[in-house]
Amino acid sequence: MYDLIKKEASSCGFAEVFFLKPLRLDAWHTRAAHLGVGASLRFDVPAAYPGASCILLLVYAYAPFPAGERLSAYYLASQRGYLASQALVKALCASGIPCEIAAVPARALALANGVGVAGKNGLLRIGAFGSRFALYTLATSACMPRIEVPATASCPAQCDACMRACPMGAITPEGIDAAHCMRYFMDGAEYPFSVYQAQSTHMGCEVCQAVCPQNAQLAKRIPEEAEQAAFALPRLIAGDAAAARSLVGRNLTGNGKLTAEAICFAARAGLHEAEIRTALMASPFPAVKRAAAWALEQYFIKK
Repeated sequence: MYDLIKKEASSCGFAEVFFLKPLRLDAWHTRAAHLGVGASLRFDVPAAYPGASCILLLVYAYAPFPAGERLSAYYLASQRGYLASQALVKALCASGIPCEIAAVPARALALANGVGVAGKNGLLRIGAFGSRFALYTLATSACMPRIEVPATASCPAQCDACMRACPMGAITPEGIDAAHCMRYFMDGAEYPFSVYQAQSTHMGCEVCQAVCPQNAQLAKRIPEEAEQAAFALPRLIAGDAAAARSLVGRNLTGNGKLTAEAICFAARAGLHEAEIRTALMASPFPAVKRAAAWALEQYFIKK
């Protein structure tokens, strides 16, 4: 059974599967509710999936892009992994293995089962994958938990690479302050202007991962031509985000999000002033108008 599940998962593109206990995650829920993030995930896993004897943790590993790329390899992989998880459910069910996608906090459940370690930046690391992966969870009644823990090194006590590199100062010796992390502010289309000033990657921030010595061994890849074309600044500033959204998913990119980001990237580089002015006048999205007005004031009018 375990080998069949792993074989099907591998054929869908997953690098690893862990067979976890469906545990309650009360401490995680309390923290998430306090921060106002992720509290809608089902922390009481046994109650949410009463028929499940096991939660399958699917690891979709990816190669990061070189430093300086505005395009996020994570969000491209996350969309591919999402589609792969749906394909895996169909394949397993067709093989007589009942399962369903489970809306549970994957990182917290992994740590509760002893899989991986939390880095000083708060991100989960698992063995040779470092922190460069997307996680998905399936609930099943077809097997029991079987915890196989890969060797994962903890952060060296003397290492402070992520603390020094964090553009928002969210990583401290006392731990990660999630409410100061750039990603905390980026679920909607409008960001604080401090985020637009510091942001270097579409839809998130990967600075702490890029400098982490535990990720240094991972091979990198260059964005494909179609990926680069979809995220070209003039294209996004003009409001043509359809290709980009198809690559990274539509749920997280609505209401002009990618266009607003592109405007701020361009303005900080002193580029595309005329196109930004057009976006200010023509865009139907408040987030785009707000970003364009701010970008023009900060990086063109004042100069």
